[in-house]
Amino acid sequence: MCIRDSCKDDREYIDPHTSILQPPKYRGPNVTGLCTSVVANMPGGSVVHGRNLDWNIPSVLRKLVIDVDFQSEGKTVFTGTTIAGFVGVLNGMQPGADGWSVSLDARGKGGHLLANIAQALLHKSMTPTQHIRKSLETTCSYTEGVERLGQQDLVDEGYFIVAGAESYAGGVMSRERNSQGDYWPMNVSDPDGWFRLQTNYDHWNPVPKADDRRTPGVVHMKALGQANVSSESIMRIMRTYPTYNFHTDYTAVMIPHVGLYDSGVWL
Repeated sequence: MCIRDSCKDDREYIDPHTSILQPPKYRGPNVTGLCTSVVANMPGGSVVHGRNLDWNIPSVLRKLVIDVDFQSEGKTVFTGTTIAGFVGVLNGMQPGADGWSVSLDARGKGGHLLANIAQALLHKSMTPTQHIRKSLETTCSYTEGVERLGQQDLVDEGYFIVAGAESYAGGVMSRERNSQGDYWPMNVSDPDGWFRLQTNYDHWNPVPKADDRRTPGVVHMKALGQANVSSESIMRIMRTYPTYNFHTDYTAVMIPHVGLYDSGVWL
């Protein structure tokens, strides 16, 4: 875990690639869950996974964000990012030839409090972050991870963005509370199927004009091109407005195949 210098801009911004005017991004208690995750196939065949967490975490809690090596019998099973004292995992990765990674983006603004409480009490549901931790603890591959993430009743909906160690192993799961929902995998036969970018809206629906981070993000990925995908270039994508914005608290870039876990908090 590293501490990154922040240079956040709260002004209106015209994206040079899309000519879209983006509204100012103000940090405030009523704006949460503006996350972005992307998985992309690199020229060598491995998949790289980038994620921005835009939760408006208070500065006192951002100082408690930590990376943890979860171990069993003296060996690291996976590395995950959490907040000290928090049971769940915000994103995590199993390294190696069969490794995989997962991040969480909010869906439906995190649900409604009363509905979430009822779901927890009536269905003995887990939170999405608890489910990520359990899935990383109990599986051994990308295929098993995707299957496990689609199981278990959840307190609220969410997007699980997943990457594996093999070529084109990656996708986005739009989880329902009580079912897997939609899985949108990378697709070698699709000209743009070498990456999948997810913000906080279902990929089959248009995004609201007041929060269109999807269109610029997709344009930036296409401008990058698959031939230039690397951990460094994906970090630049995650640092590019509006993917990176005034709400961004944390950024990670992961490559399961080689065990790269570049994780840092913006202060």
